[in-house]
Amino acid sequence: MLQRRSSASAAVAALALYVLWSGPANAQTLVPPTAVPSTVAGEEQQGLFTTAPIVLDGATLFRVAVPPSASAGTPSIATRVNDIETSLGEVVATTGSGSRQQTTYDPRSLRVHIERTGGVDVLEVVDAQHTDPLPIVTITATDARYNQTTVDALAAEWRGTLDSALVRALLRRQPAVQRRSFAEVTRAAIVLALASVLVWGLRLWLARRIAALTHDVKERTARARAERPSAEPAADGAAVHRRRRRFLAISLRAVQPERRLALWRATAEALLWALALAWFIAATWGFSLFPQTSPLAATLTRATLGVATTIIIVGLLNRALDIVIARIAGAWRAAPFSNAEDRARQLLRIPTIARALGGFKGFVLVFAGGLTVLGQIGVPVGSIFTIGGLAAIGLSLAAQSFVRDFINGFLVLLEDQYVVGDYVTINAYSGIVEALTLRMVQLRDASGELVTIPHSATTAVANQSRNWSRVDYRVPVDPQSDVAKALDVVRNVIEGLAREEAWRDAVLGDIEWIGIEALSKDWAIVRAVVRTAPLRQFALRHAINARVLSAFANAHVALGAQIPGVA
Repeated sequence: MLQRRSSASAAVAALALYVLWSGPANAQTLVPPTAVPSTVAGEEQQGLFTTAPIVLDGATLFRVAVPPSASAGTPSIATRVNDIETSLGEVVATTGSGSRQQTTYDPRSLRVHIERTGGVDVLEVVDAQHTDPLPIVTITATDARYNQTTVDALAAEWRGTLDSALVRALLRRQPAVQRRSFAEVTRAAIVLALASVLVWGLRLWLARRIAALTHDVKERTARARAERPSAEPAADGAAVHRRRRRFLAISLRAVQPERRLALWRATAEALLWALALAWFIAATWGFSLFPQTSPLAATLTRATLGVATTIIIVGLLNRALDIVIARIAGAWRAAPFSNAEDRARQLLRIPTIARALGGFKGFVLVFAGGLTVLGQIGVPVGSIFTIGGLAAIGLSLAAQSFVRDFINGFLVLLEDQYVVGDYVTINAYSGIVEALTLRMVQLRDASGELVTIPHSATTAVANQSRNWSRVDYRVPVDPQSDVAKALDVVRNVIEGLAREEAWRDAVLGDIEWIGIEALSKDWAIVRAVVRTAPLRQFALRHAINARVLSAFANAHVALGAQIPGVA
């Protein structure tokens, strides 16, 4: 890339050198055309007039007009343009070469005046050496009607335009001015070359940092996946809890490198886009300094520069907004949270929300940039909106569920309904949330199957691990046994577990409720409710079952029939 940029600067310098020392063969001498073309560049039919631009050194001075059906003896639009530009070429023509090159007319004494002849105004050019006026353009009543003014007012306007344009064109062709322009182009090329070297060095440094961070992120992501808790925790509740906390900790540590990675990638691309824009603007400015290349500069300014600038600005905005999103995400991560679990949940939400905002931002920028480019190349934007509206209606009918997926997915993130690592029940499926995007959620159920559910198909969500969980414990007791003793057994078992070190962090507080829920001739249902740490309810229920069964046997409390509706 550095070699290409150096070649570009060398090309600009060589072009300027060629312009400065061009020989007599390159001087602007007038060669009368052998035939007048039937049409000219830029000719347009505008209402009742046929118009065409008058161009000098690539810049449009004004437009002349003729009736579409001119009478006999009235010059055509091509003839008028050819005559005017031939006269302009005679004014700015040069003689000699190298340091002896000079213009035929003197820019210091050149004057454009209005001559009233035969009821029309004629713009003529004189200077100190050319006292005989050289007619340039005749202002007709058709020109005045097209510009919606009078002939005299239009003559005064065109006189000012022509006077400044000719003086500027003559000055641009002076040897001293060309040498000064060449020096300016050389200095600009040197500055941009040094800037290119600096940016290239920064990009190499960023590339090494990005490669190291990418490797780090991959390792952390792999470790987080290895530590992901299973959908059905094992009987060792403390081990499961430690594994979940380790999973959350590793996932959170993986978030920081991802944020820095996105920031550095955006910075590297922003530097490249900014440098490309600087080179493009400098090249266009350099071409505009010399008469031989100013038409190319005008072409770049009218068409290519607008399109290229739009693309580069869109790229810069895209990367700048990436940096802003990364900064906002960083500020969100640094914000205080009420507790560690809430902080873990928020930090796991942030990357998904940042990716969603990045995708939406990219769509808006590309859409706006595309419309701007279409307008610059002459495509009517109004028709695009009409066609786009019809296409949008057809697509909306075919992709309603797809749109609903994204809307519902955004609401899931916004409302924090669940995050990766939660144990949820969505519709009829239960499991650990393994992946969450704007379009769908993936659950790993107890049998190890990965269930994918589009957000638009979600009708109900039960989050069983949001901040805390609960064990709703029920056991049937034979009504002929001592039911009061059964209540004491269940209470003692739960309270005993809460005092043990292995289960101390699993049970959050005292038993919320315990009692006889229902009676029949076959069973009396003993029910107890206790709050647990997230995802600890499964292992705690298993431990309660094992100990209640043993305690009932020791207390001679018989179990009742199976509870109806409970497997």
